[in-house]
Amino acid sequence: MKQASPRILPVRGTGMLMIEGSAGKDLTVWKTNRISTKMKTLRKLSLVIILSFSTIPLLISQEGIAMNEYKTDFVPYQYQDPWRGNKTDTLFPSKVLGYDKNVTIFTPEKYGWHPDEKYALIIMYDRQDVRIIDDLLKSVDILESYGQIPRTVVVGIQSGRGYDQRRREAKWGLDGSNAYGEKYDEFVFRELLPHVMDKYRIDRNQVIVYGHSWFGYHTSMILVKHIPELLAVISASPCCPGTMLIDDIVSAVAGADTLKRKFFLRIASGHDIGDDLNVYRELTGKIALARLPDNVDYKPTWFHAAMHMEVPGLLFRQALYEIYSDWADLAFAYADPENCPTFDDPRLYDSLQALSDNKYGFRIPIYDRHLAMRVEYYRYIKDENIKNQGKIATWKFMISKYGESPDLYFKIAETYELMKDQAGAKEYLDKVKNCQLNEAWKTKVKELEKKIRDLNK
Repeated sequence: MKQASPRILPVRGTGMLMIEGSAGKDLTVWKTNRISTKMKTLRKLSLVIILSFSTIPLLISQEGIAMNEYKTDFVPYQYQDPWRGNKTDTLFPSKVLGYDKNVTIFTPEKYGWHPDEKYALIIMYDRQDVRIIDDLLKSVDILESYGQIPRTVVVGIQSGRGYDQRRREAKWGLDGSNAYGEKYDEFVFRELLPHVMDKYRIDRNQVIVYGHSWFGYHTSMILVKHIPELLAVISASPCCPGTMLIDDIVSAVAGADTLKRKFFLRIASGHDIGDDLNVYRELTGKIALARLPDNVDYKPTWFHAAMHMEVPGLLFRQALYEIYSDWADLAFAYADPENCPTFDDPRLYDSLQALSDNKYGFRIPIYDRHLAMRVEYYRYIKDENIKNQGKIATWKFMISKYGESPDLYFKIAETYELMKDQAGAKEYLDKVKNCQLNEAWKTKVKELEKKIRDLNK
């Protein structure tokens, strides 16, 4: 006969608990305030043991299940910090993989302001790692909003469910029959990327891929096939199995001299252990010893005091800053009135902007943000007439590049009023009045209109 399991029973009116054995005999009696900790510990331990045994068949069975037998449920990206632009969640169908992928596309705050503008693109793997991805998105937002990097579209791709499925998506075929790395690579570059490029006007010269851990390994393997299609690869704490094609990666980087533009490789590790760190050192060492062409900008970094999960944030912002530092230098140089004292010659803008051709092999536009910085610089000029004329010239130039703006029209009118130029002030205030205005704007217009009339007095 099967024995009954012991039962825990309250002892009425005593504030005590009794453990009843299989024969109905008391095994022990504890006060409730003493049993609470002990019993909770026993319960937790029992639950862990039960769950451990119950999941073993599941883990074993999953290993033999084809990836296309997994059903993907639609999961929107649950970001912690507000993204200043827009985000679009989608369940992207893949014929190559045979199943759908959760993808989120983040567009910048000023997306679509200029009809001819093209955007940089960053592909981020492991969208499901919300804490890390939030940090990376914040880096993009800060650098972009202050003109350190171009306006950028970010594509976040969610990895498969659980460690095992994620690893199989990242690993290449040479790592075993259950590896989907090549298919995953084909999904990104032959299905997802063409769709994003067509829909979001991506500059094909400015595609950056980022990956961490197993997808740090995956992005390193991407180098073998896709260097001609990429501006940069950022690989954070890559897992480095012994099967990694180190020599092929080195050859691909060393052979990038056929590109007519720059290529950036940023790779970093921290306090990773064992074979991962040993293979990482072998990979970075061999790349460093190779005869790299002048157009390859390669920098390995070891964050000696950082753990595996800390490396992405440390590497990513630094890498973006370094990739676009030459462009930012040019933009800031243009913003400084001392370098470009006048806007009378339109070739000044084009010639300085064209210098990015020499740095990168393609042209990156100078943005309204840099022009706005120029206005800030004018406040340090002591001559009020030069200061005001410089501000007006900058705002007019911004209008010529970025279109109608009631805010810029108003600033010009306001500055003309300070210069006692009634005709100029009235001309640009009339432009403001022709725009669609809310009540706050209408009040501002009336106040400035009165000041302009008073110039006759």
